[in-house]
Amino acid sequence: MTLAGMDAALVAGFIAALSTYAVQSITYQHPIKGAMCAATLRSSAWNRSAEAQKILLDKKKGRERILVIQCQGHIFFGNSTILKESVLELLVERRRSGDDPIVVILDFTHVLAIDSSSAMTIEKLKDSIIKSFGVEVVIFVCGHEDGFRCHYDLSLKVNGGAANKREGSSKRLLDPIDIGEEDPIMFETCKEPIHPNSSRAQARASVTARALDVSNSHSGYKNAVMADIPNSHVCETLDDALIFAEDVLVAVQDAMILQNDVDDRFRSNILEGSGMAVKCSKTQQSSLEEIARAFLTSLCTGANANEIDKIYCLLEPELYYCNDIVWTQGDESKSLKLIVDGSLLSLLEDEDGARESCYPGSIVGELGLLNGTRRLTTLKVISDKAVLYSLSQERWELLACEDPKVARFIDVIAIRYLSHRIQHVSNHNLFGKRSLPV
Repeated sequence: MTLAGMDAALVAGFIAALSTYAVQSITYQHPIKGAMCAATLRSSAWNRSAEAQKILLDKKKGRERILVIQCQGHIFFGNSTILKESVLELLVERRRSGDDPIVVILDFTHVLAIDSSSAMTIEKLKDSIIKSFGVEVVIFVCGHEDGFRCHYDLSLKVNGGAANKREGSSKRLLDPIDIGEEDPIMFETCKEPIHPNSSRAQARASVTARALDVSNSHSGYKNAVMADIPNSHVCETLDDALIFAEDVLVAVQDAMILQNDVDDRFRSNILEGSGMAVKCSKTQQSSLEEIARAFLTSLCTGANANEIDKIYCLLEPELYYCNDIVWTQGDESKSLKLIVDGSLLSLLEDEDGARESCYPGSIVGELGLLNGTRRLTTLKVISDKAVLYSLSQERWELLACEDPKVARFIDVIAIRYLSHRIQHVSNHNLFGKRSLPV
């Protein structure tokens, strides 16, 4: 009776649970794959201003103050405590070496599943990181648009809500449900409501600057800014998390630098709603010219006004409308283009879903022009209108012959873009073998 009844079922269940624990422990001996600072990582925020770049490259204020911890496998009751203790040990080591992080990114992209008890442990881990080590922001990367892979609503527990508002703060810097279509930082074609746990991959940048209305004249400036930044946030991808972390670092040093940086990348379309034909009004032309020159000044580091003028005079303005194809993958490369207004999408036709958004201040097509390769992607307009300033192959070759010093600025932009892509977080196997930039 005992062998064929309830006792047998209990024994079988115990053996099954023990076997599962043993298999999971053997498969991944440790829940943490590795940890590193973000000094060599780059996000999709390509065209930050020179002031923002200076902050991010600073050893004491920049990306070196971001700690990325990558988890793996199944997080369950048997190893969740190990995960928590290991994270805290890493932070103790950083403190001893004098490299206390400002932002900690916990990446769960490679985690297969999290049970409810482990999810609660992770929630408590967030509190321990903030209270015991003075970390300003903890960012969780869930790896999925629907949030963490667990029944426990971990995404909600560690993202948003009153629990994540700093003491004495009347508002939170980021509130996913408090952003309207009129917000100038929002991606202009994003009309559909966004899930509260969304990382806003469509916009390719956080909206950290939204509530930064604290001026430099305020006493306790940095404290005031930090009071408006949530102490935790959930992102879908590591790229989104790195953008958010970079924005936090810039905001802490100077909120206006970040505000201007985001305004340049995501401001409203100048031509929106004008009902205009191909020709712009004189006022619009003047405004576009000023913006184009400002972008060139930012891109061509070290160039004087005469050199900027020389490059600008070689550019031809072009107007495109929504769904226009600027070029198709495989086309001959005959120009590069500076995006002055509007938004475009770069599509890799051979791979479903492979795409990248392109925003004002970006130069596109530079590799094809300089290297003679055919277009590697299809470029499509996704805003109502877009203004591009084009440098033709003929004018580029003329510039290279007549003024190699000025032409060198275009070469440097291409090198910088290629370097950024090599270091882009999506191209990094963070803790595995890879080609290293030297």
